Amino acid sequence: MVSVKDFSAIPVQVTVPSAISPHEAPSGTACSRARPAAGPFPLLVTVALLAGVLAGPTGTASAETAPVGPLSVTQAAGSVEVLGTVWAPVKSGSVLGTALRTGTGRAVLKEGSGGTLTVASSSTLRVYQGQPDLQSGRFYISGPYQLYAFGTHMVSEGKVRLDAGASLQRVAVISGSLRISPGGRAVTLKTGQQYDFRSGRTSDFRENDPWYDSRFAGAGDAVLQASRGTVLSGPDADHLRPAETGLVLGSGDRLRTGAQAWAEIGFTGGGYLRLQAESQLRVMGVEKTDRGREVLLQLESGSAWNVVQRNQGGYQLSTPTVTTAVRGTVFRVDASGLVKVFDGSVSIPSQGDALLAQGRERATTGQVAPLTTDAQDSFNIARDAERARRTVLQVPTLRSLPDLKLALKSNPDAVVTVSIGGHDYVVTGQDGAYSLQQTLPEGRYTLSVRAARTAGSVSINQSVVIDRTPPELTVTSVRTTGHLLTVTGTVRDAFTARPLLRATLDGQTYSLHATGAFTWTLPVSGTGTPTLSVTAQDDTGNRSYAKLP
Repeated sequence: MVSVKDFSAIPVQVTVPSAISPHEAPSGTACSRARPAAGPFPLLVTVALLAGVLAGPTGTASAETAPVGPLSVTQAAGSVEVLGTVWAPVKSGSVLGTALRTGTGRAVLKEGSGGTLTVASSSTLRVYQGQPDLQSGRFYISGPYQLYAFGTHMVSEGKVRLDAGASLQRVAVISGSLRISPGGRAVTLKTGQQYDFRSGRTSDFRENDPWYDSRFAGAGDAVLQASRGTVLSGPDADHLRPAETGLVLGSGDRLRTGAQAWAEIGFTGGGYLRLQAESQLRVMGVEKTDRGREVLLQLESGSAWNVVQRNQGGYQLSTPTVTTAVRGTVFRVDASGLVKVFDGSVSIPSQGDALLAQGRERATTGQVAPLTTDAQDSFNIARDAERARRTVLQVPTLRSLPDLKLALKSNPDAVVTVSIGGHDYVVTGQDGAYSLQQTLPEGRYTLSVRAARTAGSVSINQSVVIDRTPPELTVTSVRTTGHLLTVTGTVRDAFTARPLLRATLDGQTYSLHATGAFTWTLPVSGTGTPTLSVTAQDDTGNRSYAKLP
């Protein structure tokens, strides 16, 4: 579950002395029914609230509010929790009195005025004076609705989206109107207008990322597909462990790369992000929807290369200084605010929905200029080309070996696995050459070799014999009759059907494949006592020498 911003102090009758991990729970103090201020607020676990009021710090004057009736959760899907004495899964139809948070999931809240508030994945809100106070994440309001956000009161009469993040703090009117009171002044927004709470400016709005038009269909996947160098992962920056290929990153999980390292994360529906060296990424949520998927990421430091599939849904990547939203493109984002577009276009909601076209880049200052590539860009372009190549696998034909010794060839980014004798071995390699040496008991085995990549997998199976024992060879008699020499004996081998017999007679070598009892007649070319030696060899090359009678 994603972490939740702290809540402001709540007057209590009974407080729970211990904190809800991982958040602190300071004691509460009474405070007036003032409008909440934006920003972090301390979390307090309570059993009872005075007058049902979740109070906040004093703010500036706001528009008058009218009673709107109880705030209820009409729909909840995926990971949605409410705060009681502890965080617990929400039940549809329940009245919301304290706070709500989502992991990978969505919730719909309704108030007495008849409007609805849709809460996206990785979002948090609290209840203040019976109305939602939006803290972080993405929200969609439909119909008449009253709420708080960014330290101001809002009255919606239409369809509105609100984004609350580190680099994007805005409210935009899709249709209808919205009344807000930032800094004590009244502002009315009409259809196609948005207000930026960081700059205090009103500007035109065009929707490039309508996540609310899709229906949540479950949690999607963010999977570590490939990596090089030191890559760590964990639920928070203080508890990171080495990450292995195939790791599934959950909502709130972080991924960190070391020097000269990189990591590729693939998403449900296609597309991937390549986290560059000395960078850190947080997965906020990956949703499956009826229109594809919605990906929500935070680049906390470093740089990320993104390849987003077209027609697969939304993809939002935020940094401390800029937020990008795309639906099919190739682009680079640095935590410093640099954005480069190599294919398609990128919308920058944190900059008034400015559209950055292919072949353009946004500098950290916000200035837009023609795209210039550097060594990092060249590496990623080459890596994309390698990733797109078909998967190949070359395995030599093996029949009989004293020990398993493999020399394989595949793509440089392949994960090559050898399965034999009930064991799986991950094969190490460099530049597409992989090798494995393993001592196994003698016997017949089925060898399975698999090369797995994001572009596909290839498997090759073959039978292999591990044999270190030479054939059993016995020569029972050697007789010479005129110019002929007759050798009789027996030969057997556990794994070779017909071992190879070799006889060297007076410098001449003769060969015969036999099994069991054999009689072998050889020509004698000279006079005197012939010189003879007999050996037997199996398919592995193990050789035995006969003792002649």
